[in-house]
Amino acid sequence: YFLIINILISSTTTVFIYGDIDNNGEINAVDASRVLAYYAKTSTNADGGFTENQILAADVNGDCIVDAVDASNILSYYAYISTAKEDIMSIKDFMKKK
Repeated sequence: YFLIINILISSTTTVFIYGDIDNNGEINAVDASRVLAYYAKTSTNADGGFTENQILAADVNGDCIVDAVDASNILSYYAYISTAKEDIMSIKDFMKKK
């Protein structure tokens, strides 16, 4: 699947796609894995290695914390888009239904 979903452009021209951590235009298990690795690093007070845009893209539940819950939600969304036949909702709409 190649989906560009929920692009946010702010007044400072910050561009990212919610859930797409590696910015390749796809939301998949690799993105969820990267979020989990980031969370593991930051949980030990290490630098997670994400850019500001990656942090914004990773916080899919909007609680201002990038953690395993975000990774799980990204993985759930990937499972959804991998099995949905039509009318695929954005990750933000998917999160609203959770």
